[in-house]
Amino acid sequence: MDSVLSGLFSIATELYGVTITELPSRCYSAGEEIEEGVVDVWHESVRAYALYDEDGTQLGLFYTDWFPRESKRGGAWMNPLRSCEKQEDGSFSLNVGVIAGNMTAPIGDNPALLKHREVVTIFHEFGHLLHHLFGNVPVPTLNGTHVAWDFVELPSQIMENWCWETDALARFARHYQTGEVIPSTLVTKMKRARNFRSASATMRQLAFGKLDLELHLCETELSIDNIDDVIATFLQGYLPKLSQQTSSNIGRFGHLFSGPVAYASGYYSYKWAEVLDADAFSRFQKEGIFNRDVGNEFRELVLSKGNSAPPEMLFEAFMGREPDSDALLKRSGLI
Repeated sequence: MDSVLSGLFSIATELYGVTITELPSRCYSAGEEIEEGVVDVWHESVRAYALYDEDGTQLGLFYTDWFPRESKRGGAWMNPLRSCEKQEDGSFSLNVGVIAGNMTAPIGDNPALLKHREVVTIFHEFGHLLHHLFGNVPVPTLNGTHVAWDFVELPSQIMENWCWETDALARFARHYQTGEVIPSTLVTKMKRARNFRSASATMRQLAFGKLDLELHLCETELSIDNIDDVIATFLQGYLPKLSQQTSSNIGRFGHLFSGPVAYASGYYSYKWAEVLDADAFSRFQKEGIFNRDVGNEFRELVLSKGNSAPPEMLFEAFMGREPDSDALLKRSGLI
């Protein structure tokens, strides 16, 4: 875990010119006086960090809470705790956030040894965090991650790409005892494994997204007697032909009606965010995955803008054109 965070922070420093400093922290008991300069945290495993810009200006404060415990919910997430507001002198107050998860915890004298999937998750949530901490929109409700649902995953998913780049992995993917860097041959095998049956996985996600949209737009009266036939019509050309026709998964597809906003009629955003992140990262691949100029543009034109402009305008400002799905198809090994 410490190696992963060190590598992640060094990548952020190189791309955006920021410095991340761990702050002294302590889990105080109720009624205990808090020491000056020591951050109060809610559990002994929680850490606190300050994010500084290149000129020394503090941009934000964030906490990490990585390991599972009985009182904690599952999954991984980023929560904005406070969004900045513009002060009378023109400066902004600090953005504050937390990234949390349930990663493999240290056991005995061994450090926390993470699966690659957990590393990808850490980079993902840190992308959400940067979107929040870099925000400097005067209206807090338009700042950071308060953007359209089909745009919010671009800043997080683009960070995942560095977990698949050999030069980036070399910064932190080392054997915890010998220090040996992950072999490039293993990285190649990991990429091949990721793309195994990627065409089937792509069609599966497209089918889910189309089913979700069609059901929310559907004017046909649905019943237990006709639902499978209607869905088969919706998804014609999206599903593989099977020797035995199975019933629809609609009865166990929880995302379909998980809320009045977000997933309901928005499931397509998973795949659309992949299009955006693969396309945006293609510019880093072309001009350098650690290129400061490209990083600064992504920070200035996308991450700092929050919801102050339509997302398509922000993307086009960074890429100079509309999104192109070819980058995702190339990354998936399909073209």
